[in-house]
Amino acid sequence: MKASSAAIALMLIACDDPKGTKEAEVEQSCDVFARLSFPDGTSSEYNACTNVLLDATYEFDPDKAPEIRSFKLQFTGTTDPDFECWMIITSHGICGPGRYDVGLPSAPGTVSTSIEFATYDCTGIADDFEGRFKAVAGIHQVEIIDGGDRPGNFEGEHLLTTFKGAIAAQTHEGISMEMTYAVEAYIRGTDAQETTCLPAS
Repeated sequence: MKASSAAIALMLIACDDPKGTKEAEVEQSCDVFARLSFPDGTSSEYNACTNVLLDATYEFDPDKAPEIRSFKLQFTGTTDPDFECWMIITSHGICGPGRYDVGLPSAPGTVSTSIEFATYDCTGIADDFEGRFKAVAGIHQVEIIDGGDRPGNFEGEHLLTTFKGAIAAQTHEGISMEMTYAVEAYIRGTDAQETTCLPAS
């Protein structure tokens, strides 16, 4: 089997390459809602896809449609490029929809999703909670993860890829995170190694 990985800026990617599995006139889309709740009772949220970065790996097979085994999503909660208000979700060992554990990447073979976020310049954040944080526990509900329905090797071609899910997680500092996302974007296929599937419920 073959796999691919690519990084794109969702709002900037060009989709005029005539090759690949994409259909003409299909547009990329993004919908996100994120809320951070802090120990002092305050919270901050954003729901704009200001600047979205994607990275994904696929397995290609002559008899099966592309299968996504890992992905990385970065969402930004501010329009100013000099401000730090972002969230990064990294998932690996994904084998279709399901509930996957959230935690630190130091527990290989058990945790599929790691989450890191920065709150320095997010709205409504008290000084005590400005910083960078990592989730230590939670659940990542992957609802849709799809790279198209045509079998074959799509190395070097754009694949219209869909991600949809929900996350509930916590940090050591007592910050709770709730998030829903739905992203559809073109990602160019390139070779990479296979990824072992992690358990989902």
